Amino acid sequence: MDSYLGFSEIYDQLISEDIDYDHIASFVLSKTPNRNLYLDLGCGTGSLSILVGREFRETYLVDLSSDMLTQAVDKFNAMRIPHQAFALSMHEIAFQVKFSLITSSIDAINYILEEQEVRMLFDKAYEHLEEDGVFIFDVNSAYKIREILGSKDYVYTREDLAYTWENYYEDDIVEMVLNFFVKRGDLYERIEEVHEERAYEVKTLVEMLKKSGFKEIIICEDYSDTPITDISERVTFIVRKR
Repeated sequence: MDSYLGFSEIYDQLISEDIDYDHIASFVLSKTPNRNLYLDLGCGTGSLSILVGREFRETYLVDLSSDMLTQAVDKFNAMRIPHQAFALSMHEIAFQVKFSLITSSIDAINYILEEQEVRMLFDKAYEHLEEDGVFIFDVNSAYKIREILGSKDYVYTREDLAYTWENYYEDDIVEMVLNFFVKRGDLYERIEEVHEERAYEVKTLVEMLKKSGFKEIIICEDYSDTPITDISERVTFIVRKR
């Protein structure tokens, strides 16, 4: 599925209205005592990567979308922050180095539709962490995918942009069909995106993490020290290799 091909240029301005990257970066760094190498899986346009990566010796950027990855690289080049970039699936990483920190943010893991591939990703994360290294990631909760997204439609409008968001939910997977209308002079360009996310139960993810070798697993609500509830929409995992 060619998600984000036309979307990458407007992704930052849309997501920044809902996501506080400064807060997420501050939270992540507060849980990371060692600052050697950093790996961001599903880095997107690098909005989080660059805030965290400037505190590390070098950052590795991984994203399946070459368009998104190009924008991330442009940001790192502009800030002259040491980095390497790789266009590949998160569960396919095979680097010859160990990382102090691995992140995967803004429900990137929900985009992995096969449970076995999530398990492979957790195995790879464990293998790629140095001793006492930290893996921090978030997911859209099963509650959010089923009850908030579900089979519901949304509409967003402003002067220079409008979009429709149609959801189709079945068998723990929500298909999201987005049509963006971006103003170009006197006309509007239409960009269509189709995305799919799988609902993962917290207990299922915890079981997979334990099977991968992780023993210290902390779960909280949306990059805070608040415990999750039955109606938490974003669940954050702080996992340390011991």
